[in-house]
Amino acid sequence: MALVTMKSLLEQAQKEHRGVGAFSVGNMEMVKGAIQAAEELDTPVILQIAEVRLKHSPLHLMGPMMVQAAREAKVNVAVHLDHGLTMETVQKALDLGFTSVMFDSSTYPFEENMARTKAVVELAGKYGATVEAELPKFLNH
Repeated sequence: MALVTMKSLLEQAQKEHRGVGAFSVGNMEMVKGAIQAAEELDTPVILQIAEVRLKHSPLHLMGPMMVQAAREAKVNVAVHLDHGLTMETVQKALDLGFTSVMFDSSTYPFEENMARTKAVVELAGKYGATVEAELPKFLNH
């Protein structure tokens, strides 16, 4: 078991008719705790960190720790950037080995949201990572 893509983790969960817990982490103890619990329960998990948390838990410190913990885990682990707000942060997460990114440009108009999301999908594809996106909060029809 080890670091896996979000897609493979979710496809396996669907096949087995089960959910996968996603745990937001902000320090080493949280990373270790989530992995330890997953191993004790013999279940895959998602380690994630949101961009808003990076002020206090910098990506250049948290990312390598999350990815390495996933690589060493006895269960499958996807590493996910949650609610990434900038292309720069998404790029850093992918460079660090994250297997999934959530890009949130929900404050932009629909067309701009789609263009920004498309750019993230193209970038993530180069890394074999999956993308989750959020639609604009207010859709004007």
